[in-house]
Amino acid sequence: MLKSLTLAKATAVLLAGVAILPSSISAADARVTVTCLTNAGHLTRQHEPLMKEFNAMQDKIEVKYAAPAKNYSDTHLKLFRASATNTLPDCAFEAYNQLPSLARALAKRGQIVDMGKLMKTEGEGWTEENYTQQMLELGRVDGVQYGMPFNASVIQWYYNADLFKKAGLDPDKFPKDWDGLFNAAQKIDALGDDIMPMFMWLVNGDDWGFQTLILQQGGRMMSDDGQAVAFNENNTHIEAMKMAKRLADEGGLRVDLDRATQFAAFTEGRMGMWGLSPAGARNTQERVGNAFDLRSAPFTVWNDKNGRLPTGGNAAIITAQDPEKIAAAWEYVKFVTGPRGQQLTAEITGYLPTNKQVLKQEYMGQFYAENPYYATPIKQYDRAGPWSGYPGTQSEKIWRDQASTIRSVMTGGMTPEDGARKLVEIAEKLMKR
Repeated sequence: MLKSLTLAKATAVLLAGVAILPSSISAADARVTVTCLTNAGHLTRQHEPLMKEFNAMQDKIEVKYAAPAKNYSDTHLKLFRASATNTLPDCAFEAYNQLPSLARALAKRGQIVDMGKLMKTEGEGWTEENYTQQMLELGRVDGVQYGMPFNASVIQWYYNADLFKKAGLDPDKFPKDWDGLFNAAQKIDALGDDIMPMFMWLVNGDDWGFQTLILQQGGRMMSDDGQAVAFNENNTHIEAMKMAKRLADEGGLRVDLDRATQFAAFTEGRMGMWGLSPAGARNTQERVGNAFDLRSAPFTVWNDKNGRLPTGGNAAIITAQDPEKIAAAWEYVKFVTGPRGQQLTAEITGYLPTNKQVLKQEYMGQFYAENPYYATPIKQYDRAGPWSGYPGTQSEKIWRDQASTIRSVMTGGMTPEDGARKLVEIAEKLMKR
């Protein structure tokens, strides 16, 4: 049980000159209620178990969740609207690629907490014990720790080992490079008209897949200040479009399948390889059951030294302005991004833990050793790179127009070179709005 909160000092540092706070919240104080916002897809599977455990383990804070947003984009819009009407929740979970624009806007209005100041009050060595700088960077905007990494995922391969065997492939030796992967895809494709060789998240969702094609070369999406396009440096955008074309021509990747259709095909045993987030590991395993030998493997990169993969997921942010609620929200953020919270999240979903302590034996170390299917994310820890966003308010339209361009390249309606140039034009035109 948490007998008291010790964050008043941290809050006083954060709000220096604004309020004088007591040194702790005593047993006589009323229970502090903290309201958070997340999206519907994450609420019941992750956040409700976390909220229930946190509320049960202490009697000073009660965490509640507001009516959930539909998805990441809706979360982003709800927070912007709440900022304008000064009705923000006390905490929220914002996608990494949308955090910069939100944090900059809220910071101007004093509506978001710099958690770097709170971290300093936790004592020497606390930050290093729990988080890598690489993970913390996911929640930094302009050098300020506005978000604490909660969910993290880098794309990985799920594959049907039974189809590998039928195609004459060794399921214990998943391809290490793209040439080997395309060779495997073609052998699986030859098994019959009802079998699809592979699929990966590219044009049928957000821009996570496109950013994967840029970062795995060692490229980057945006300049250091986040204000200029950088995915065209060293022609990484052209090479990405050439790979998109190869995915269609040599990998059999189709552009006409939505996620539900992909998921059904793979879990029913009609697809060889599926590139997606580790967040779906538990759900995929539950759907497959004993139908076939389900395995996972690290994603393919073509620059082994410098290649990275964009980190999907979200960061916890604190948008409360009352010192007592800030202190209470920080306790909850520490829990959900701490070893127990991250253990619970990883077990429920398959997400890459954002807290280093989770890899210890007493948390997930033994589980990962005994369950290699779930261990793939930790094999890609060093590959985790930024999932970038564009400045301005047109990120959604930028991606819709870019996805249409990539689809045209994949279907032969546009050359990779022309498509690459258009991707830059779309971004540079719209991100000025």
